Amino acid sequence: MVKRQLLYKEWKQSELTFILVMLVAVFATPLSFLMGYSSFQTCLNDPTCTPVDNHFYYNFSSDIFIALSWTMGLIFAILQLGYERNKGQIDFTLSLPFSRRTIYQTKFFLGAGMITLVHVLSYALTYLLILGIQPKETFDFNSGYSIALVSSLMIYSLCLAAGALTGSTISQAIVTFSTAILPYLLIWLPMFHLDYIFNMNRNWIDVSFDNFIMPITPITYITDFKYRDASDYPTWFTGEEFIIPIVMMFVFYLIGLFSFMKHPIERNGRFFLYSNMDRPIQIMVIVFGVLGFGWFGFSSDNSIVGYIVGMLIGGVVGALTSYFLIYRKR
Repeated sequence: MVKRQLLYKEWKQSELTFILVMLVAVFATPLSFLMGYSSFQTCLNDPTCTPVDNHFYYNFSSDIFIALSWTMGLIFAILQLGYERNKGQIDFTLSLPFSRRTIYQTKFFLGAGMITLVHVLSYALTYLLILGIQPKETFDFNSGYSIALVSSLMIYSLCLAAGALTGSTISQAIVTFSTAILPYLLIWLPMFHLDYIFNMNRNWIDVSFDNFIMPITPITYITDFKYRDASDYPTWFTGEEFIIPIVMMFVFYLIGLFSFMKHPIERNGRFFLYSNMDRPIQIMVIVFGVLGFGWFGFSSDNSIVGYIVGMLIGGVVGALTSYFLIYRKR
């Protein structure tokens, strides 16, 4: 349940930053659209420049706001948890007469609400400009905004959940990125080693990557996913491409809510708030280092020596990296 007093406190805590980010995001696409139209008009009056059939076109799949709207989710989530821990304000928030569930739900409601409001306002302003200018065609207008909204909410939910598990801004950002590429590390990377060890057909890796790994990887929905034409994608690119990020958004929300409610103490500055997560995650980092450097070593000279040397280097790098990240307080 969202409490109005707590919502007001959360807003006032980072009000200026929230307003600035929202203003930039709301006007980014309308201004980009107007600049595109201005360039078109300039081209019409320039005899050395010939526009396509003398009509104005605009491709929203390459628009700056559509491409980067997910960064709002990162900024809002880090401000609401990671930055709040770094500043020592989380202790005051937890001392208020509200349950942890209410605090987390209020934070999520505020962040998701701002992201949704920004997309709605940007869409409305751009739509009014389209009605006034009447371009020949606007590519990916509706789908571009829809995918941008869904992916932004998913990344926000992921980053907020990472903030509920970690004790600093840096830790929150690292966990967010690591989770966004986790299927690559957990599934795709071991597949390369199986292919090398058993000398299998590489085609099965490519098929698995396109049809299974990419759809369940969060980073897919903020990178290549919305920049290509649907014909470039395998059969999973249909109207169902929205289902997976929406499901992931709810899963991340539940993970964040449970973590925020259940961890017993605040370990501000530590990598993880749960101390019993330190060792398993360190082991995972070492394993990923071994697999990653082993694959790189084999790819560089196609020899078993490079493969083994790469794995040894990866083990050392993974051990050192995990130690300094997880066990050193910030």
